[in-house]
Amino acid sequence: MQHCIITLTEAWELFTLECRSRRLTASSIDFYRWRLQPFIVHCTESGVTTLDGIDAPLIRRYLVQLHERDLSEYSVHAAARAIRRWLNFCVAEELLDASPMRKVKMPTLNRPILPALSDVDIRHIIATCHIRRDKAIVYILLDTGLRAAELVSLNGSDIDLHTGAIIVTGKGRKERHVYLSPSSQRELRRYYRQRGRPPHNGPVFRSERNGQRLTRSGLFQLMRRLARSSGVPNCKPHTFRRTFALTMLRQGCDLYTLQHLMGHEDVQMLRRYLAISDDDAQAAHDRYSPVAALLP
Repeated sequence: MQHCIITLTEAWELFTLECRSRRLTASSIDFYRWRLQPFIVHCTESGVTTLDGIDAPLIRRYLVQLHERDLSEYSVHAAARAIRRWLNFCVAEELLDASPMRKVKMPTLNRPILPALSDVDIRHIIATCHIRRDKAIVYILLDTGLRAAELVSLNGSDIDLHTGAIIVTGKGRKERHVYLSPSSQRELRRYYRQRGRPPHNGPVFRSERNGQRLTRSGLFQLMRRLARSSGVPNCKPHTFRRTFALTMLRQGCDLYTLQHLMGHEDVQMLRRYLAISDDDAQAAHDRYSPVAALLP
């Protein structure tokens, strides 16, 4: 198939237009921009300025350079994913006959078992929450498994204090419902009594400094303060998310319900969150042992 000559910049602009037409979030578009533009610079410096000049060795050299710069394996893998997605788009748009990424193996990505919070950790963290807002945030993160961006984007109309239901707009602008326990509802009510109930379209959580919506950066700063004061180094929004997932599983929640509550499209994504300890494995064996069941 004959293709017209298209520059890398033109191919990038077409890809950006497609992302915007699909209504990808700004953070998703930024993900591609931060990872593809350095690759385009690499191509240009290698004498490649048109799309048809990209080949597998060029991509491999770029990934090797990233490794040599001591970037994390997650950063290198993310760069490879972005390149693969861009080139697949170019194939779908008939700008290329085939993607050169098909000949490039994706960088290895070790997924270590990440820690969750223990009940002692959680008690230490809560004990250091001297502001009602902070305590309400800890309760909601632990009780819902919300992502950092989902928590800070909550508006007053998203939370039903009578039922404990929360409408969450997650990745890809997809909505789902999560729920608060009575204890979490109580902490949120206490926060509202102190700071005032947020307006319908107003932020639930505000900055203590300027009264504006709490940002992701502000939330991470809060987590760092709680980590220092509590002595719990893994006090991060995503650690609460992992703790939510693992605790729900231990309490008997099925994987498909947990997948829905966490906003995952695929049950396999839960593998990143569910660290099964030796005690969990032994307890499961004690409960489900075939010998105990068949030869009592």
